[in-house]
Amino acid sequence: MKYILLLFNEEGPMDMSPDAMAPWIKFGENAAKIATEHGGEALHPSSTATVVSVRDGKTVTTDGPFSDTKEQLGGFYIFDCENLDVAIKLATMIPWAPTGHIEVRPVVDFG
Repeated sequence: MKYILLLFNEEGPMDMSPDAMAPWIKFGENAAKIATEHGGEALHPSSTATVVSVRDGKTVTTDGPFSDTKEQLGGFYIFDCENLDVAIKLATMIPWAPTGHIEVRPVVDFG
């Protein structure tokens, strides 16, 4: 089953130095041993977001994140996992897990 792992943490400047990226590279290597990755991306800060709604047939846009909270969605991964336990294990391995939150949700299979 596919699971999406949504990564939430406090926003700050992205450190792309080799030292900062090393735990993420190690996560990718270790994750590949227990599940198949189907994608994942880091996101620009929530201040770059545009929220879109349609009310009474009119498009309404608002700048900034949908939810004004301390922690924001900073990225995601999609993995095909044997079961929820494997998806949870992956979540614990993500470098942000000790300082943020990882939301694990099954992906609907319409096939």
